[in-house]
Amino acid sequence: MPDLIISSTLHEAGRVLALDGEIDMATENRFQEAVTEALTTQPFGRVVLDCADLRFIDSSGLRVLIRAHKAAKEQQALLVIAAPVPRVMQTLRVTSLDTRIPVFASVALALSAPQTAQ
Repeated sequence: MPDLIISSTLHEAGRVLALDGEIDMATENRFQEAVTEALTTQPFGRVVLDCADLRFIDSSGLRVLIRAHKAAKEQQALLVIAAPVPRVMQTLRVTSLDTRIPVFASVALALSAPQTAQ
């Protein structure tokens, strides 16, 4: 089984990338490509990173999140994180990324949040 499986689903309110597995040096490029493509196809839109099945993220994955956050702001898009497991949420808190990228308890809440949530 691959270390990271990424599924992309288009909703009326935005694109959801479901992340299943781990984001580390081995999967960083695949994660970067998926997020970049999602942001490119959703200009002025919303991209939700569904982290319900993301078990781990290291510094390489956090770098991708920071780059994606900057790219989203440049495109006037909204990048948000949904349903992170406690371990991932802890990493987001320790690095203060949860203060830069909005975090929601569920995908539904992330999709229904005001576009100005950033």
